[in-house]
Amino acid sequence: MDARRMSVTDAPSPPDTVTAIIVSHDGARWLGETLDALLGQTRPVDRVVGVDTGSRDGGAELMKRVLGPNAVLSLPRRTGFGEAVAAVLDRLGPADGREWLWLLHDDCAPDPGALRALLRAAGDDPEIGVLGPKLLDWVDRRVLLEIGVTVDLAGRRDTGLDPREYDQGQHDADRDVLSVSTAGMLVRRDVWEPSRDGDEDRTALLQPTLMY
Repeated sequence: MDARRMSVTDAPSPPDTVTAIIVSHDGARWLGETLDALLGQTRPVDRVVGVDTGSRDGGAELMKRVLGPNAVLSLPRRTGFGEAVAAVLDRLGPADGREWLWLLHDDCAPDPGALRALLRAAGDDPEIGVLGPKLLDWVDRRVLLEIGVTVDLAGRRDTGLDPREYDQGQHDADRDVLSVSTAGMLVRRDVWEPSRDGDEDRTALLQPTLMY
């Protein structure tokens, strides 16, 4: 038997699991649209947790109404984004198989096909640990905000964008970058969490899905 083929006695690999984490801080004005966009994905998330960091605008109550009170974690107002994500993972055990974290800010509403496109790109290269979407301005959704960050030949930060550049599909090809925004980042849980053996792959890929 060809060793590259799976034996009929082998158990199939468990499917990828996606845990969405929304962190909100006084973001009620945008949060409703963000939650609707998350729950309207063509590839639904498997688990979702909302985190409110001391909001004073009713954002925590909005998340509890939409997600359920047991799916929302309230943290002090001074809590940063990374601390909020870490607090969720401290309380939420890992899923079976490969788990992806989909990180969302309160003011980023993903296109309906965003998660499906990100997972498709992740499946094309098993070495990829971090992916990011194309980000558009919330008010003027023709304007590109970010397509990932790299450096030029002189070592200077390079966004690849002109000021107020319109999105006309010119950046729709996947490309390797040095970093992506946490707004809409899809990252393997074993990459996000502290390293145990120091050799996780942290390759980032820009995947041109839409995020406002």
